[in-house]
Amino acid sequence: MSPANGITGRVLDSLLAAGLVTAEQVASVRDAASGRGVHVGVVLAERALVAPSDVVSVLENELGVPQVDMSSYAPEDDALALVPGAIAHQRQVLPLFEIEGMLTVAVGDPMNVFTLDEVARQIGLEVEPVLSDSASFTAALNQYYPGGAAAAAEVPAAPRESVAEAAPPVPEIAPHDFFEVADETPAVPVAPVLDTAPAAAAAPVAGALEEMVAATPSEKGRAAIDLDVLAVADARKVAVLVADILEDAVARGANRIHLLPYKDDFFLVYRTRDGLERVSSAPLSMQGSLIEGFKQYAHLGTVPATRPALGRIRTRIADKDLVLTTSVVPTIAGQRLVVTLSTFRPQPRSLEELGVSEAEARALKAMVERGRGILLVCAPVAGGASTTYYALLAHAASSGKTVYSVEQTIEFELPAVAQVMIEPGGPSPAAYIAAGMRQDTDVIAIDGLRTVEDVHLAVEAAGLGKLVIATYPAADIASGVRRMLDLGVEPHGLAAALTLGVGQRLLRVNCPNCSTPTDGALAARIPGAPAGLVDKSGSGCPNCTKTGFRGATAIHEVLPFTEPIRAIVGRSGTAVEIAATATASGMRPLVVSGLARVKAGDVSAEELNRVLRFVE
Repeated sequence: MSPANGITGRVLDSLLAAGLVTAEQVASVRDAASGRGVHVGVVLAERALVAPSDVVSVLENELGVPQVDMSSYAPEDDALALVPGAIAHQRQVLPLFEIEGMLTVAVGDPMNVFTLDEVARQIGLEVEPVLSDSASFTAALNQYYPGGAAAAAEVPAAPRESVAEAAPPVPEIAPHDFFEVADETPAVPVAPVLDTAPAAAAAPVAGALEEMVAATPSEKGRAAIDLDVLAVADARKVAVLVADILEDAVARGANRIHLLPYKDDFFLVYRTRDGLERVSSAPLSMQGSLIEGFKQYAHLGTVPATRPALGRIRTRIADKDLVLTTSVVPTIAGQRLVVTLSTFRPQPRSLEELGVSEAEARALKAMVERGRGILLVCAPVAGGASTTYYALLAHAASSGKTVYSVEQTIEFELPAVAQVMIEPGGPSPAAYIAAGMRQDTDVIAIDGLRTVEDVHLAVEAAGLGKLVIATYPAADIASGVRRMLDLGVEPHGLAAALTLGVGQRLLRVNCPNCSTPTDGALAARIPGAPAGLVDKSGSGCPNCTKTGFRGATAIHEVLPFTEPIRAIVGRSGTAVEIAATATASGMRPLVVSGLARVKAGDVSAEELNRVLRFVE
């Protein structure tokens, strides 16, 4: 990734565009950082050119970086395994989830975004940030990567390069530049309940690249894929080779296929339950035809090699119905291709299966069937908002509505829904939203409002009499609406457009095998808790890998935007005012929904307090 396209370059450009720094100051900061071997954030802070609040402002308003409350979010095990604990503590980052080679990480100090390009080089993945408050970030970092000071000490204290002016890497490549180490991604990621137990951080792998890939497939008793046929292959033979690779990957239980350029060769690598496995290699000059073969298979043949490409198709391989997501990115070494293999899931879960109460489900279904305006789903990043989004879309389609959906990634194929996936380097989400408004459609759905332009278009669509179903990253409904106002959305227009809001959080579920009653002291302090409430929590057993938890569930709040609430939004009221008026209007807050889960023995009071902080 070039300095100009890295996170540091983008943030500096945004600071420059916002008038917070001058071009001369940026050049001076870059020179000073490069000369001292520190990242540019250190120099910016020392010279008091920008404050952390300035960086937060450009990250949120210019770059669309969301905020996440780490006290209520459990990172994915696979993401934790991608970043060694030593790096996480030294760089002060916490990995949250990884999609198609893009790792999303939380930072507690906004100035730490200037270290993320270094992190990307260290782990061999692209990195994107989300923001978190310092207290919840530090607590989460120590929870998922214990032994902070000792772990950070494991990384040599060599001076850090300036990200913006870093010299090109030396030709020799480190192991993590080739292998995304210690990933334990399940081969068939279809379980509807999330396992939130943290995985042990992966240790850096020692040894040269040649030693890591020395084991050949024949040593493991498997027939090798012969890439040498590419030397004389025509289009038909390449298509056969692509089919052979796909069938071989499925047979070995792989969930990803990599074509990785390295020096004068490229490598065919599978990711399986046991990690990354080299399958074969060939001269780099032969890679182009194989890349084109995969792109033809994924219906991406018209995308030139100089542009990123992203495609998703449903297919059947080795008697399995699969969804293949193909991502191709041009790099300075050659094209890098990753094919993700996932089991086809025909239908999303219903609202009732997601844990929405009967009364709340009725309100949501009535809104989908007969409503207009914006139905807003708010949850923290990776908080399950997309799952609720698909449940609403499925109900809209089954009710005879025409539905147009703009999505960052497609988790479910809904036959009656026109689904559009945002392509890298292609039209912006706002362009797809605007195009959908010109379609004859009853429902416009947007999985991931990010910018003020997105929200303005959603408000405009609602004003045309359409139902808009949209997700937005926020802790709850009130804070979601307030954040939209902070983006610069016109208050009266937003107030008129909002019709119904859904807020949700994820809670870890007690392991049913080792769940036992507690003393109940904390449960008694839950707002509205009845006397003698029995609180259960998992003590840890082999079935839950000694964590006390087995999966996760969601709690919800559903808010109809009545005139009193619209009045507060229209005068740009605070989140506290919106929440208070919503509760007075009869909304069941998240804590009440969580109390019901504690009563049922599904969730412990301690877990509910971790997420909602009803007791400090």
